[in-house]
Amino acid sequence: MKAQLSDAKLYNELMASAKKVGVIAEQEAVEADRNATISKNVADAIVEGGLNRLIIPKEYGFPQIDFNTFADIVRTVGYHNLSAAWVTYFYALHNSWVAFLPKNRMDEIYEDGGLLADIFAPVGKVEKVEGGFILNGRWNFVSGINHSEWISVGAVYHEEGAAVPDRIGLCMRVSDLEVIEDWDSLGLRGSGSNSVVADNLFVPEDMVISFNEMMMNRKPYTPEVDEDYLYYNVSFFPAFYVGFPAMAIGAAERVIEEFIARTKKRRRFDGTNEGESAKSQRVAAEMSLKLKSAKGLMKEYIEMLESDQGQYNPAEYNGIRVHIIQNCQDIAIRAVATLGASALAKGQPLEMIMRDLMAISTHVTSLYEDGIDNYGKALFGVDSMAMG
Repeated sequence: MKAQLSDAKLYNELMASAKKVGVIAEQEAVEADRNATISKNVADAIVEGGLNRLIIPKEYGFPQIDFNTFADIVRTVGYHNLSAAWVTYFYALHNSWVAFLPKNRMDEIYEDGGLLADIFAPVGKVEKVEGGFILNGRWNFVSGINHSEWISVGAVYHEEGAAVPDRIGLCMRVSDLEVIEDWDSLGLRGSGSNSVVADNLFVPEDMVISFNEMMMNRKPYTPEVDEDYLYYNVSFFPAFYVGFPAMAIGAAERVIEEFIARTKKRRRFDGTNEGESAKSQRVAAEMSLKLKSAKGLMKEYIEMLESDQGQYNPAEYNGIRVHIIQNCQDIAIRAVATLGASALAKGQPLEMIMRDLMAISTHVTSLYEDGIDNYGKALFGVDSMAMG
């Protein structure tokens, strides 16, 4: 069982910081949508609230939180703005792979204090040379890159004599890469998920992490990281993906509140108040039950993470996660379709949340058909490609 955060004062401070980030982002949502990035104001609020420093070993002087607290932070920001929740989650989360680097590199990155980005799609090309690798490649969808100082990118390396290739992450300063501002999406526009390019870049050996080893070891292999650390002895990738369903739940909560408030004020052509309509009441009830189902699955997901000693199939996590996100997306679409054309006005909460939830559902770890297929295979003892 993972340690639980028992400091109520700290918890409340973190939630207040998360709300502050969300409120600022909501106030700037239309501008962020137009600019395809959150503003410096939002990035600064994340840093000022310490939300980017929560997944760091306690030796560096930061509080050790639990998965419920982490999920609540992301959910709170997501209630106000999903693009801000996306980058808040990632800026905190990406510290977890730093703990798998040698101690001197941990010191360098953690003590620098810069925000972190990553893109682990293994599309990079590497050549082994003395002391490290020569890296080439282009990676798309690097969320939050506009405000980041550090980044890790993915590649495949087949070491001579190894039975199978290894997926690796190569870490560097963002300034070592070319950033191409090409993010122009339907949803999560404020995430600033631009592309990066490496051109014959030398990456030292001690700035490379092995995903194969991370999955096998289940914990950082440096002795300085102890059992209080959130990513110590967990199923790494299911733990890494915990924020996606959490932010979706926060958005779904907001959708239902907006739906009920707007329905109470809505008058039909015949003069009747829609809030008194059994039809809209039934819709609200069904959406609320879907949200309760999503929250129940989220609770089970975290309980699995906290007790996981390797007994859970990664595909089960995958199935739970995609089902939560699908429930939340269904809630948003149902609300907009029931309220009618007025809910489609650009820049108002329901329209933006619907687009953003659709974008979340297209992330490679959140694809519903893939996740359900993986879980179904696991139920019949068939191997799947699910990592978590």
